[in-house]
Amino acid sequence: MSGSPKYSSAELRRQQQERLEAERRRKAAEEARLRAEAAERERRRRVENLRGRATQEQQSVATKIQQQQSAMYAQDTSALQQRCQSQTNIIDRSQDESQLQKAIAELNQILQDCEKAVIRKRRDDEEKKRKEEIERLQFELEELEREVGRIPESDASKFDSSGQNAVKQALETVRSALATGNPQKVTTPLENATKTVKQHSEKVAQRRAEWEKRKAEAEKVVGQIQEVVTGLKADPVVMRWHSHSIAELEGELQRANQALTSEEFDLPAQILAKLKEKEKQIIEEANTAQLKADKRDYITQSIVTTLQEMGFSILSVDDEHTGHPATAKIFRAAAAGRAINVSVPIEGQVWYDVDGYEKATVASVADGTPTAICDEAEQVLTEMHTALQNEFGVQMGEVTWQGKEPNRIANKAEKLRAQGEKGKSK
Repeated sequence: MSGSPKYSSAELRRQQQERLEAERRRKAAEEARLRAEAAERERRRRVENLRGRATQEQQSVATKIQQQQSAMYAQDTSALQQRCQSQTNIIDRSQDESQLQKAIAELNQILQDCEKAVIRKRRDDEEKKRKEEIERLQFELEELEREVGRIPESDASKFDSSGQNAVKQALETVRSALATGNPQKVTTPLENATKTVKQHSEKVAQRRAEWEKRKAEAEKVVGQIQEVVTGLKADPVVMRWHSHSIAELEGELQRANQALTSEEFDLPAQILAKLKEKEKQIIEEANTAQLKADKRDYITQSIVTTLQEMGFSILSVDDEHTGHPATAKIFRAAAAGRAINVSVPIEGQVWYDVDGYEKATVASVADGTPTAICDEAEQVLTEMHTALQNEFGVQMGEVTWQGKEPNRIANKAEKLRAQGEKGKSK
């Protein structure tokens, strides 16, 4: 035989073949049972392992829900807890791997929904905080607007117009920032607006107080001007001699009142200072003039009384110019067909005009020119002058007239002395 492999067919007899096949079927069935039992044990092991895993997942999810309870809405917490509990029942009862897998998947979904619930509430809370902050900032803006509204528009423009414009711009900036809905964009503009409004409010209040003070002082001064004018008008002597000046002072009073209206608060004090000087001058001049008038009236009354004592009758004493306080006093004294017209001025010479007395003309001693004389009238007036001095203290000067001979006084005095001596010798 060669060295190559050799082969030959072998066949069993039919009986032997059937016996082997039957044995094989028996053993295959046993093997199938063993495989099935082993597979069932493996399946149960996996189910139990999966159940344990699912139980752990369920406990972890339940714990997570409990921990996040305060971070979720109550209804979300309740719903998640119910879903978690439903999976617990399934895990406890289920013998099916797919059901347990589904339970685990549901638990993972529950966990994700828990996170979503937390995020949703956090977002809602943040939105609420944002809205609350926006509302708070809106309230702050409205408070600023109310504070600005308490400042009268006229005062704001009068005492701080630049600040008024700055406030309007600052508030508009805050409104624009609020419109964005982002509180962070509002904070700085609101702080600036608050500061601007405060400065504006304080400046207006301060300047108005200063304005009120100046106005009150000016009103007080105008009152003092009124007092001066009223006082002078109540003085009959001032009104007699300086009524025209009082009219001028009333014009100054009107000018001071107009200064109040036009807010020229410094002007009344200037007017008062000048008016005080004018008041002093008016009073002094009025008193001086009245003293002259009193002197005129005293002299007039003294002459009237003296002439009456000398037998003259006086009808009335009149003003030469009616209604003028500085006019001369005039009257007519009459007796036995003779009359003396008298004019007493407020100052200067007393004038006489005689009627009914004998007059003569003589040559002047100095140059021989004709000179009018009226010895009888002169004697009456001289007698009256003497009585005025003795009884009333009114010292009258020599009776004279235009063209009177200067040496006549000395000659007449010499003649009178001679007559006196002659009378004594008898």
